[in-house]
Amino acid sequence: MDDQILMRDVYEVPIDERDLLDMSTIHDYLRVTLGFPEHYGKNLSALYDCLGDICEHTRLYVMRDATMDPDSDYAQQMDRLCMVLMRAARENPWLSVSISTIRWPE
Repeated sequence: MDDQILMRDVYEVPIDERDLLDMSTIHDYLRVTLGFPEHYGKNLSALYDCLGDICEHTRLYVMRDATMDPDSDYAQQMDRLCMVLMRAARENPWLSVSISTIRWPE
């Protein structure tokens, strides 16, 4: 869990669109970083279920790329991912989610 940063007893987990360029990579990253079981299904339903099992204060920080074409397949997949993260955070008091759209310097 090297990607987690312990701050005030809250694990902060960054999810950066620039580094995680497809949904398979994001699911692998979240499985390892959040300690999901090996049989994790790598889909949004499985993600929602596993996020419901978190029982330590955890904050997911999603950094969206402002320059990404919003009509691209990946951008739309990220939109769905963010909706699942937010829904899970509403249901699980141990989980919080922040989503920011960032325009990085070129």
